Amino acid sequence: MNDLIQGRVDLASFDDACVKALDNAGCPLGYDTSMPGTGSTIEERAARWLSDGQVGASSRAIHDHMLGLPMERHHAAYPHDPDDLNRCLLLLNLIPEWASRIREMAQHSQEWAALASSWGKLTNLFLQEAGLDWQRSSGAPETYAAMRFLLGDA
Repeated sequence: MNDLIQGRVDLASFDDACVKALDNAGCPLGYDTSMPGTGSTIEERAARWLSDGQVGASSRAIHDHMLGLPMERHHAAYPHDPDDLNRCLLLLNLIPEWASRIREMAQHSQEWAALASSWGKLTNLFLQEAGLDWQRSSGAPETYAAMRFLLGDA
């Protein structure tokens, strides 16, 4: 590090030396942030999502409901906008077994009932417009308008 600070070695050489030292010591570089696959149990995937996934209040509500956990803090949390919807879809992508049960969320609020009744259409609209985790676009105005329309009727 002193050699880098004093200019005796450039940053690229320093980085290479650090990587080699870690490798020689048997230390892994970084940590695995990938989510487990469907070969894992629902509980394992849910626990990994909770610790490393994109967790929001509405996706946490789905998580808690599907696992039969108390929902005191999250009971009324529903997706308010496409960001919230994306987090819900990421969870359901990780645990597809829950997707067919999404209508169960209707029991928690009028808002959830409105969204759950059109979940398939809303999901398709968002995926066509923005893609899962914003792969296609950084905005989803049509999805947002559809959500506002559905929630206005709640």
